[in-house]
Amino acid sequence: MINLEQIKAARAMLSLSQRQLAKKAGVSIATLNNIERGAQVDPKISTIRAIQQALESKGIVFTNQYEGMGVLLKPMKNGMSNATILVIDDSKEDRTLYKHWLTKSDGKKYRIIEAEDARSGYSAFLEHRPDCIVLDFKMYGMDGFQLLAEMKKDYTRLPPIVFVTGLHNDVLMECAERQGVSAYIDKKNITREGFCETVERALA
Repeated sequence: MINLEQIKAARAMLSLSQRQLAKKAGVSIATLNNIERGAQVDPKISTIRAIQQALESKGIVFTNQYEGMGVLLKPMKNGMSNATILVIDDSKEDRTLYKHWLTKSDGKKYRIIEAEDARSGYSAFLEHRPDCIVLDFKMYGMDGFQLLAEMKKDYTRLPPIVFVTGLHNDVLMECAERQGVSAYIDKKNITREGFCETVERALA
């Protein structure tokens, strides 16, 4: 059974708040907080199992090997062939096109999550923890750069970002690179082969 150090280390690795982990595990924040502080001397086995399963569902592998502080955690590799990809774009036509291309990609079984704007995209990111995000720049309400800034406020580690835009120019591309995106695609010159290869490289 996992211990409190493993719980705290795994939560930090996933950049999960106590509230998010408690909700995923179906336990109260107070219970989780007490467990992590060591204040709950003998927590229920069912509670610990629920927390462990919640963390494992987010991609954490717990091992029985010991190193350093006595905890060794490894991120579970989802694998490029069955990765979860979040597509955030206010154009339904573009989302449908990207989904069609990715789901028809040879040898791949991508799980595609769609979001029609930045706010719903951020919610989908929190819920599904995608392996890659395809992010449009120009969207109603909040643009792609603003969404990235919001995400970086709360999470130090983000999945690879494939930035797509129909407003391509050198200044925008330089801004995207400074934001740390993995790839930049000009919608005006987009092709199925180029798009799929770009996503595959981002996932590698």
